[in-house]
Amino acid sequence: MAKAHDQGRRVLIITHRIQLGEALCNRFGVNYVTEVRTNETGTLLGYGVCVDSLHQESQARFNPDDWSNDVIIIDECDQVFWHLLNSGTEVQKRRVSVLKNLKQLVQNVLGSSQGKIYLSSADVSDTDVKYVLSLAGEYRVNPFVIVNNYRHVSGNCYNYSGSNPKNLIAALDKAIAKSGHHLLCCSAQKAKSKWGTQALEERFRRKFPHLRILRIDSESVADPSHAAFGCIAHLNEILTQYDLVIASPSLETGVSIDIRGHFDGVWGIFQGVQPVNSVRQMLARVRETVDRHIWVREWGMSVVGNGSTSIGGLLRSQHVATQANIALLSAADNDDYSYVDQNFQPESLQTWSKRGSVINVEMRRYRESVLAGLVEDGYTIIHADDADDDESGAVIDSVKAASVELYAAECKAIASADELSPSELKKLQDKRAKTKTERHQQRKAELSRRYEIEVTPELVEKDDDGWYPQLRMHYYLTLGREFLTNRDAKRAKAQLEAGENSVWKPDFNKGQLLPAVLLLENLNLLQFLTPDVQLRGSDEKMVEFKALAVKHRHVIKNYLNVTISEKLTSIAIAQKLLAKIDLKLDYVGRLGPRENRECVYRFVSPDDERDLIFERWLNRDEASNCDSVSVSNNISTTTPVIDTQSQDIPQTLMPLGSPTVQGWKGLKLKMRLGLDSVGKFYQQLVSTIGNAIGVADGEPYWNGYLGQWQVWVNFADGCRSVVCDWLIVV
Repeated sequence: MAKAHDQGRRVLIITHRIQLGEALCNRFGVNYVTEVRTNETGTLLGYGVCVDSLHQESQARFNPDDWSNDVIIIDECDQVFWHLLNSGTEVQKRRVSVLKNLKQLVQNVLGSSQGKIYLSSADVSDTDVKYVLSLAGEYRVNPFVIVNNYRHVSGNCYNYSGSNPKNLIAALDKAIAKSGHHLLCCSAQKAKSKWGTQALEERFRRKFPHLRILRIDSESVADPSHAAFGCIAHLNEILTQYDLVIASPSLETGVSIDIRGHFDGVWGIFQGVQPVNSVRQMLARVRETVDRHIWVREWGMSVVGNGSTSIGGLLRSQHVATQANIALLSAADNDDYSYVDQNFQPESLQTWSKRGSVINVEMRRYRESVLAGLVEDGYTIIHADDADDDESGAVIDSVKAASVELYAAECKAIASADELSPSELKKLQDKRAKTKTERHQQRKAELSRRYEIEVTPELVEKDDDGWYPQLRMHYYLTLGREFLTNRDAKRAKAQLEAGENSVWKPDFNKGQLLPAVLLLENLNLLQFLTPDVQLRGSDEKMVEFKALAVKHRHVIKNYLNVTISEKLTSIAIAQKLLAKIDLKLDYVGRLGPRENRECVYRFVSPDDERDLIFERWLNRDEASNCDSVSVSNNISTTTPVIDTQSQDIPQTLMPLGSPTVQGWKGLKLKMRLGLDSVGKFYQQLVSTIGNAIGVADGEPYWNGYLGQWQVWVNFADGCRSVVCDWLIVV
């Protein structure tokens, strides 16, 4: 660093975490990007920046052409690159621009006479080096590798078994009772997580009131009123003041805890969220040789892409999905998407698939992979004894009590927070340091705008459980179907505008709902949503449903991330798919003669305010549609034939006074969904849909739950309920 500055060359430090970047800049004597405008040296010596900000619209106003004969330092490079390629944080909004700028930066620096790039990490691999070399393009360089062969004495690592970390917490209780100081590493931080930083902090405060506890996570380090605020840069001075430190992955990489004689043990609860290397890195933050104690989930909770464990499998799934999405948009939107650059930075996508396939393999054997990595790091693995039933039971009860009360209080605080105006919300979203009150206000405002109903503690909890994507899918499958194309087209065009006609395939595919909705339509999932109709696995329509789902199981996995197999019953498959819209079939009982009893199910409409939410969303979309140019969905409609025949509407359905619904019996109908240009792959997905001619089998009926008129139609492959608005008289 000093040599570069003496030669008049600036230094650019790139990280994936703000706290880490600030700590490095403090160590290297340069400004972090937030200090540039207030510090007299400005950018004279260079600056540090999070990789998310490598674009012109950021606070850094980053321009790769400003850098050539300079020094670039990418610390924890493996995690920086993975964050860049896969993270759902702020970088996702500008990923294409950031990737373009990084590539140009690499070429500018390596193409200059004195420019240098330093990659550093305990887990740097050939993949990381080859990635930078591939970005360099025509600039050929020979990397110089410095290997640190020093291996500190790792010591013992006690592995706790069980389906949850109760045995580890019981052992930690005993260690605390004997006095001493301990670091507890967690993979979760939210109040809802029983084994996260907040719930465990509350639990230990109750059990050991005298204990000095410090919680370090993304919220506490950014809260000006919290003791952990800004502590990452001064860890070695701060940690000695506490008996128990509970840390989230905020302490995962880039920091070194060098204090000696303070910590008596490092403890870790890893629930399958972090990559295996991140677990090992987190346990290694304390450099002193003290005992490690870990509980690791047997398998991971998240996968990359479609979960494929091969590079080719991940790449193929993204290529195919992108082609299908663009073909569907072109057909439904009546627009030309041939200008889309589908081959944007293949070297970056190749690196994404390399890392992703490794992570997917490790997630399938998470505990085994973590332990193998720790053995490689020199630890001696010792299988710890289980606590007795009374101790472990007491741990479960205390953790549950603390987490339930803490989370209930948070949900209530969010629901009762002050209302914010749009300008106040925007200001708070842009603010980095926030108090707990401000975070509650922001969350309430975001929920209010998302669901457009009163924010209650129950709504907060349902949103934390992932209700929004389920509700959104249900809406676009039913009432909001006509607005789906417009929604997907807007998202696609926004991404194309931000990426200058290029798309990052994983982000682009995640943003499109049309394929998933068409898939559920093709499976005729809505047939199960008729109240009070009893369903058995042996029903003909259930048998046909299972056959269709099994046939398209690979496509279902790709677009809905639902695993279908021949071993599952038709009811089990239906339940899995209905869960995508937060609905289910209720068990009635085992009915039928004794020698042939079957489990019977039926659908019961949920009482969860989704009808009100859908009504608000519908009003919003209709108003938005009136204010903009309507997007054609290639579905033709004409006025239906009317006659004077009376209609026999079932008593459970609402009657309609309009004469336009009379005389539909025997009416020939035709549906055109505009899928002709989808391509070979998607034609396989929707092989039973395209131009389908059927004959109406009965009068239309009002489905009060879905809020739309439907009619049963006989097609060549069976009888299906069809939304009347999709019909054409022939």
